[in-house]
Amino acid sequence: MANRRLVAGAPPTPEERFYLDWARESLKKNIDLANQVLRQLVTLYASLLGGSVVFLRGELLKSPYREIVLVMFFFGLVSAFFGSMPYEGRVDIRQPQQIKRHKESALAWKRRYLWTAGSLGAAGFLVAMVGIVIG
Repeated sequence: MANRRLVAGAPPTPEERFYLDWARESLKKNIDLANQVLRQLVTLYASLLGGSVVFLRGELLKSPYREIVLVMFFFGLVSAFFGSMPYEGRVDIRQPQQIKRHKESALAWKRRYLWTAGSLGAAGFLVAMVGIVIG
């Protein structure tokens, strides 16, 4: 005779159902997200290469401003790249509270990279403007 266990449970609440559905949708969208990120990075790389050609000429922006701007843009790009990668973490998609914590953690992780990349880009443009005015 097989050992049988009774499992007691209740239907999920609307909030739990929301997170269960969200987890399933997120898993489905990871490939699309990766493709979108790759397309955006191609555009970003092309723009940065074009902008670098302008900054590498010494007439427009003198040293050390030129190097500072390029370093800020480079690290902004690196930050944007890592922030745009799909969030890695383990979550049991049968546990709504775990899903909620995972999604909150993913959003916080991406926001840190977003603020870092945005701040570096803004600071790079500020240094470029100061270098053009002063230089």
